Amino acid sequence: MKNQNRPEMITIEDQNFGSHIEHWNLLTEQPCTDVPQWLGQALDAPVMPMGLCAAECDMDTGTWLIQGPSKASVQLTQVIEVENNKPKAVKTAFPCFESPYKFKASIDRIITCKSNIQAVLCLNLGADTSVYAFDSLYSVNHSQYEKGQDYLVQLNGWAYELEAVAEHEQLVVDDPASIKHHRALNDILAANNGVAPANLQEQIEAWEPQSEDDKAPVTVDFSKMVAYLYGENMGQEDEAWFQGNVVGKSSMQFMNQDYTLYDVTLIHEENQPAVLIRIATKDPAYKDYEVGQFIRGNIWIQANIYTKSA
Repeated sequence: MKNQNRPEMITIEDQNFGSHIEHWNLLTEQPCTDVPQWLGQALDAPVMPMGLCAAECDMDTGTWLIQGPSKASVQLTQVIEVENNKPKAVKTAFPCFESPYKFKASIDRIITCKSNIQAVLCLNLGADTSVYAFDSLYSVNHSQYEKGQDYLVQLNGWAYELEAVAEHEQLVVDDPASIKHHRALNDILAANNGVAPANLQEQIEAWEPQSEDDKAPVTVDFSKMVAYLYGENMGQEDEAWFQGNVVGKSSMQFMNQDYTLYDVTLIHEENQPAVLIRIATKDPAYKDYEVGQFIRGNIWIQANIYTKSA
């Protein structure tokens, strides 16, 4: 039966999702030769995750979702078109891995394509916070998603570029309008015990400097900032920029290559638990960051959803 309670759906052209070739380039310098070989090896020891589906009858009969090798740290995922219960063609393929961190989120929006084989989810974490992520299990989960339902979501990311944030990195703001906004906001929040009043914008506009110091440039220290910006292009919001602190570091191996794993704070709103993401990189230039250090860079964010939140 068709799901009548789906989250908001936006359908775009398949090509607007971009190609996964950039993602495979993060795993090998020879994707055209290595990836077909790897996908063949994956089919020698496959698993077929069911995601949120309770039984096979809940799954889409038009596609198979196959991952493998079954016990590998990186799962090579293939979405295969099926006709008369026989494989017809590989529709898309991409790498993914598991994260130990789960958080509760509902799905505000699903951005999918006309072939309905892949999607980017807008995940609502509460407190006016959202994260966009590529749905690794969309081909089995798409008919199960419900509006307003909370799910347990794993977040992981593949790193395109990473860099260390310099100690005491600062930005000097000398624009008068920005100075006023900064000073006014601080004064108003201080007067209201840190809680924004309902007419915050009106109070900011009415605020006037009381001294020359109130007009002086503002120095902002960005070195300890946690920040996340999702991609601007529709269907590619999962290509994100972040800055956060490293809270864990480990490693894994795949196809005889070493990968460094960083557990990083992606979002940390005041009075809210931090949202952690596990980031993987094979690039030796990015293997020496340490726990406690702030790093930033560009990542491809993926989500794995297997269960509803109690």
